[in-house]
Amino acid sequence: MRLFIVESPTKIKTLKKILKNQFIFKATLGHIKDLPKERLGINLDTFSPSFYYLPKKRKLLSQLKKYILNAKEVYLATDPDREGEAIAYHLYEYFSKINPHIKFKRIDLTEITPNGIKIAIRSFRKINLNLYQSWLTRRVIDRIIGYLISPYLCKTFKQYGLSSGRVQSVALKLIVEREKEIESFSPKTNYSLEVLIENKEFRIWTELYFKNKIFTTNKKEEIMTWCKKILYKPTFILKDIREKIETKIPPYPLKTTTLIEASQKFLGLDPEKTMKYAQTLYENGYITYMRTDSIRVSEYAKDMVREFIKNYFGEEFIGKERKIIQTRFIEDAHECIRPTDVFKEDIPLSSKERALYQLIRIYFIASQMSPAKYSVRTYIFNNENLEKDFNLVFISKKLIFEGFLKIFPKKEKENFLDLKIKKIFKVLDCNIKIHVSKPPSRYTPATLIKKLESMGIGRPSTYANLLNILYKRKYIEKENFYLKPTLLGIKICNFLINKFPKFLDYKFTAKMEKDLEKIVENKKTYEEIISFIYEILKNYLEKSEAL
Repeated sequence: MRLFIVESPTKIKTLKKILKNQFIFKATLGHIKDLPKERLGINLDTFSPSFYYLPKKRKLLSQLKKYILNAKEVYLATDPDREGEAIAYHLYEYFSKINPHIKFKRIDLTEITPNGIKIAIRSFRKINLNLYQSWLTRRVIDRIIGYLISPYLCKTFKQYGLSSGRVQSVALKLIVEREKEIESFSPKTNYSLEVLIENKEFRIWTELYFKNKIFTTNKKEEIMTWCKKILYKPTFILKDIREKIETKIPPYPLKTTTLIEASQKFLGLDPEKTMKYAQTLYENGYITYMRTDSIRVSEYAKDMVREFIKNYFGEEFIGKERKIIQTRFIEDAHECIRPTDVFKEDIPLSSKERALYQLIRIYFIASQMSPAKYSVRTYIFNNENLEKDFNLVFISKKLIFEGFLKIFPKKEKENFLDLKIKKIFKVLDCNIKIHVSKPPSRYTPATLIKKLESMGIGRPSTYANLLNILYKRKYIEKENFYLKPTLLGIKICNFLINKFPKFLDYKFTAKMEKDLEKIVENKKTYEEIISFIYEILKNYLEKSEAL
């Protein structure tokens, strides 16, 4: 008998369709062990954690025990990330005590398709103890920071339910700092000039340029003088035409942060709903694993999408291989988020899940297509009354090759004109354009997550839940689509910066994330990192208690 264990029962439905009766399938529905809720659960002298089997999982473990006694092999197919590795390790711990002769095979199900399952089973491995230690270190760091600072917050502010967290507090700091930038912002006003000219064939709005840029000034009188000067000698000649081909590069395929961003932009979904729908798509075998920080594409998927592009659009629409420059913070454990079968256009799920699937599919197909090409003509008008390096300019643009825009349409206004050199144009009117600088925008859920990723803070598996904690604590609120700190959130943030500065420092938090990677690479140990973090925290707490 062979046992096949996953986290979600939805996966089992998909797996049974593919593997039939080759295995007995069971789902853990998440972790089977964790730290206790009511106490710290970590010995601060030895840093050994006290994990216990969750009471709600006792029935499941009892059922599994019966199978384990007779099983020859157990395939641990929990999610292919640190959380999944921890669940696999805890299952291994439990099972090996019951039946020490059982064989364990850890497999990484990055796509639940016949081919994906075949590759995963063929590439089985041992449990990655370094990956488990990395998860354990993160879990214990988060517990120590959360459980030692949070009671101090509640006591200081005389309010129950306040909390601090490794990533949570840094995210709050970003939101608070942005609010301060907005409040202290002082707008600046600049002016530029549009000029309406015409001949017998065309009437066009040009702009006053200095060298290769639109001329702007913060003095309204200066721009008015230019207007009078141009109207005084209201005849211009088309002096020069410059033509070039401009390319528009396709988007990259999606990863967790860009999926969240695109989903918010095009579908209006928040991060939690996006990841929930993506989970359903993954479990039903329609997309690859949705928690990834990579835009890498497997050779198998490239071949499939190139065949699709050739069949539906033509060979000239297949994009060339392009060099991918990825941030230094990525783990690159899995490839991008993509459809498992790019030829599958419709799926039998809810309208929201179908919409998200189409978004993932279109981004993926577009990412492997040719760039779009535009013909761009710059028309330069002049007369003897203009000073040196000043001209009137009109830029004309026309799409000449659709490329990826064939499937990824973007509304762009075309204004292509075919003007002849040395033609005479008459000035009809001037229009002074006012440009008032705007304060920086508040973060949206998607832009906040994108910012955290760019700083190397947090991981794809943690982003969706992050904002829920801040909402729950009433540290932030949503105003339209934007995140705004509450008065309580600002007070908490300022207090933490003052009392626990290291834990609100962006570089320090990013370094903690990097240290977790070093455990995976066997360059650092659990004890080394936990003792370092705890000593800093202990010193802060002792200073605070002494005041």
